[in-house]
Amino acid sequence: MIKIQPPSRQDQLIFQGLQRAIVENKAFIKINVHQLNKIGSPVFNPWENVLPMLIVVTLAIATMYIVNLTMGMLMLVVLCLIDIIIIPIILEPIITNRLVRRIVPKIEKFLVAWYYGGFKIVLQAEQSYTCTAKIEDWREFATEYFNDLIPVDPSILQQQAEQNNG
Repeated sequence: MIKIQPPSRQDQLIFQGLQRAIVENKAFIKINVHQLNKIGSPVFNPWENVLPMLIVVTLAIATMYIVNLTMGMLMLVVLCLIDIIIIPIILEPIITNRLVRRIVPKIEKFLVAWYYGGFKIVLQAEQSYTCTAKIEDWREFATEYFNDLIPVDPSILQQQAEQNNG
């Protein structure tokens, strides 16, 4: 289990702005399937790795038994290539959906996933502007692009008013 520092009040407010941006489709999450589909990832599901390979081996062995050994080996090679190329494409929306469902509601889960890495926050309007997990600072990204969505802390407003009057 990854130990993270508890978020500050400012972090929570910035995260609320980031949540609103994702919910309002001003930003979206893009994942790296190969990095997030590993043991230790906060969204890892072992069945997504075991089940396709179990099907590949079962079909190859059945082909070896029913047809012949050569066709079974050919089937094994073809199905392994399909497993390597096609399965990540199929799993990407599933893992993305799982990641969004887990990290958007709670800042603590978001911080654990951010510490692990494997995804980036992308600006919907200009998709070349991204913030990569574990490498860049999500607070700066959210503050720069979603400043209008970040709620203002009443205690900060009160301190500013006292400074202006004092």
